Amino acid sequence: MPPPPADNRITFPTAGPPIGEVHFYAPTDWLDILENPHDEKAVRTRFRELTDLAFPHHAPGARKAIADGVMTTRRTFLADGMLSCGLVALPQTVDGPVLWQICSGVVEVGRLDPELDVGSVLTRLLGQQLEGGDSYVESFPTAIGAGAGLISTVQVLADGTVTLAPKPVPADSTGPAPEATLGLAVGLAVPPGGGRGLLVVGQCLNAEQVRELACVVALMAGKSTIELYSPKETKTGT
Repeated sequence: MPPPPADNRITFPTAGPPIGEVHFYAPTDWLDILENPHDEKAVRTRFRELTDLAFPHHAPGARKAIADGVMTTRRTFLADGMLSCGLVALPQTVDGPVLWQICSGVVEVGRLDPELDVGSVLTRLLGQQLEGGDSYVESFPTAIGAGAGLISTVQVLADGTVTLAPKPVPADSTGPAPEATLGLAVGLAVPPGGGRGLLVVGQCLNAEQVRELACVVALMAGKSTIELYSPKETKTGT
């Protein structure tokens, strides 16, 4: 995707009338930065209010920069077709501070063999990045049809390199140490025979919390549903 224009605005692609909707099974008390996609002014006002509450000791300019950054991220995600991006932030729990991000969108899986395990579809979507890495995949039933979940980690190096499911590093390794290791949880729900499925991707700043994050991701992928409009409804957008 090209960099955002100077005024940080991204033009949404012309996608035509809606062809359906997703009924999300998701937390009701989190901050979804993609809510009200057509009312940017109201969302910006809310972000500024939340930023002022969350960072009262920051200078006004710094708080504005945080809100502007979230708005830019919001426009990028909406332009990419993402439907939901919820944030969970808790200053202190028994497992330490919590900072999670869970994003969801509809993906075209294609036609599936009824005997094909959905877990293999999920790993296929992620390409060869999982080969030899540290990850766990499990299949489970969903309200949409078949489903699969993945638990892994993401490493970020100082040069910006991102590695999905990194291989175990020997204790005597002299390679660069990661700047951060994030927890990654992915859930995919696919209707029988394939078609449009729901992909839910969660990341947590503390990789030790990835199993708890995976429970939320699995619930969202497992209990959310996709409703496709009839041809008549699609034409009118009703």
